[in-house]
Amino acid sequence: MPHHAAALPSTAAHTDELEHLLSRRSAWPLKQPGPQAHELAAILQAAAVAPDHAGLCPWRFKVVQGEHRQSLLQQVLAHPLAQTEAVRGLHGKYTLKLTTAPTVIVLAAHIQPHPKAPEFEQLLAAGAAVMNMLHAAHLLDYSGFWSSTPEPLGGILREVMRFEPHDQMIGLLNLGTPATSQPDPAARPSWQTYAEVWQA
Repeated sequence: MPHHAAALPSTAAHTDELEHLLSRRSAWPLKQPGPQAHELAAILQAAAVAPDHAGLCPWRFKVVQGEHRQSLLQQVLAHPLAQTEAVRGLHGKYTLKLTTAPTVIVLAAHIQPHPKAPEFEQLLAAGAAVMNMLHAAHLLDYSGFWSSTPEPLGGILREVMRFEPHDQMIGLLNLGTPATSQPDPAARPSWQTYAEVWQA
């Protein structure tokens, strides 16, 4: 039993579900099957329960599946920013990021000026929304992999996929089934290493 599981009260409700949630880990590469339409809808809906100060919904996601993955890839590789020698060397990496998993969700933080919700709070909310989707996918027995979109990939995706100019690209969420056998859940630090019960 994982170390973190030992601290769970044996009488807690939904202990099995919590144990399953605590076994989540990233997996790569991913293959079919990916989430079905109703499962994908539930995964995307999970984003909506992220903490969201001022109710701004400061995230925008675009889902790419099937042959549309190859279409997106071709537009990315044909973009003027992808023609430099340095970026041409990354075309293979872009191909893996955009076409390996059956479901690819392109992620952006949709930051909006607001007197009570500063930018950092909105970025945290967008990250929480993505984490909720990872958890939802795991509870549905799919695996996920959240990767970054370093420039110029982020800018290319923003333009090709018609995100708004001020949207900040925060990565790609790949969803599917592990293509290789996965090791046991990764060792996690005990909560006592990063949290304490404070007393005055």
